[in-house]
Amino acid sequence: MPELRHQQVTRFIMPLREGGSLPVLTEADDEFKYVVKMRGAGHGAKALIAELIGGEIARKAGLRVPELIFLDLDEDFGRTEPDEEVQDLLKASRGLNLGMHFLSGAVTLDPYLNRIDPLEAS
Repeated sequence: MPELRHQQVTRFIMPLREGGSLPVLTEADDEFKYVVKMRGAGHGAKALIAELIGGEIARKAGLRVPELIFLDLDEDFGRTEPDEEVQDLLKASRGLNLGMHFLSGAVTLDPYLNRIDPLEAS
């Protein structure tokens, strides 16, 4: 398994309210944006381990997977967040978390509007 980069989260941008784990969009000290899966979310660290393993298996299989990265959340991170649910999640996720490079041009896939190569889709 390749060594993952390790960065410090510097800015909370917004929660992404799709799915059940409430990932958040952040910026790190390398000035890139990342979607962070929080270890304090419902399924905890085991879900992050599964995402890491699944992502690296997909990469080894030749699928295009955004970069996975370890991200640290400082103790003070998210104190100004007004949403109590998000603030609780951030507090429970201090320390090491898993992030994925944010693809700013990516959009939700609509199979009726977006043509996808059958080989790539399989």
